[in-house]
Amino acid sequence: MAVDENFFHPRRPVSIVALGDSGEALLLRAILESLGAVVTLHLPATPSDFLKCVDQGTSAPRYMILSGHGEEGGLVFGEFDEGIDTSMLVAGCLPAEQLDRKINLPGCVVLSTACLSGTEAFASAFLAGGVSAYIASIDYPDGAAIPLFVHGFFYHLFQQQPLRKAFDSARTFDPADDLSLAIFEKD
Repeated sequence: MAVDENFFHPRRPVSIVALGDSGEALLLRAILESLGAVVTLHLPATPSDFLKCVDQGTSAPRYMILSGHGEEGGLVFGEFDEGIDTSMLVAGCLPAEQLDRKINLPGCVVLSTACLSGTEAFASAFLAGGVSAYIASIDYPDGAAIPLFVHGFFYHLFQQQPLRKAFDSARTFDPADDLSLAIFEKD
């Protein structure tokens, strides 16, 4: 347990892993800190750095946000200079299959902002890695709506609402757009 969780007014630890452009990650960090979270921002420079973020074992945070872009091929990493091991990437993307047996986040709730990362394959990889829940988009949500969802979701979680209720409450912020988010929970 982090020391901040023992304060008179507890502050909950949340990790953000910024994949590529960190603009969204910085916005999410500010939102979470305004809610009283202690935020650790990870800026992995390579695919293997990313794997270190999702293989924290008993040091895993209670909550982790994967902030980045996704497409049909997986999580977008882009191109790298020669000498960087990109063998796990396919056309600049990390497919879900490359995460099998590489995730170790016991009890962590993982929320991915990447488009199309709400597939059964990604969920299976994360759930097999011990996460208690995996939340991600099954489509291409409005990028401006994601920070609103994150704000509502963590607001409700920090108010001691159960995970599913916090998820449902945050999704109804904009009744015209359900954000095409899916939640997968450990059995």
